[in-house]
Amino acid sequence: MIGVRVAVKQGSVLEALGRLALDRADKREMLDQMGITVAENTRLRFLDGESPEGEPWEESLRVKLQGGETMRDTGVLMNSITHVIIGDSAVEIGTNVPYAHPLHFGATIRAVNGPYLRFQVARGGPWASKKVVVLPARPFLGITDEDAREFVTIINLFLGTRQ
Repeated sequence: MIGVRVAVKQGSVLEALGRLALDRADKREMLDQMGITVAENTRLRFLDGESPEGEPWEESLRVKLQGGETMRDTGVLMNSITHVIIGDSAVEIGTNVPYAHPLHFGATIRAVNGPYLRFQVARGGPWASKKVVVLPARPFLGITDEDAREFVTIINLFLGTRQ
């Protein structure tokens, strides 16, 4: 699974969560709520066509030629975003879609079994022959400031119901 791990910094929400004196089931329930929140917010970013930092994604060639939305041809990637709880203190947001990594980080694809890559530019569109294709990075995974605010709300609600 391509995923995002957030480094814990002093004073951060995740560090505070790690210090909470909660039993295992309570921590896992809270992490599950955080994972649900970030996974949903990540899927919503596909509708906005932007990175977690709010930067718009570069328009894809398919969209330039045929219209539609960048990174949303079939919706498979967007709909695959999920979360998994790791132990009692972490949640990972990600996808198991094989092409997620090159779309998120960008990639340079070179011909291997011949002098050119040969591919159809878009469904039903023209064919192209290229020695190299460069996919720009279109980050979709990450924690936004809004996510962090929602974490605080989740923690406060969770602790408030258990006091």
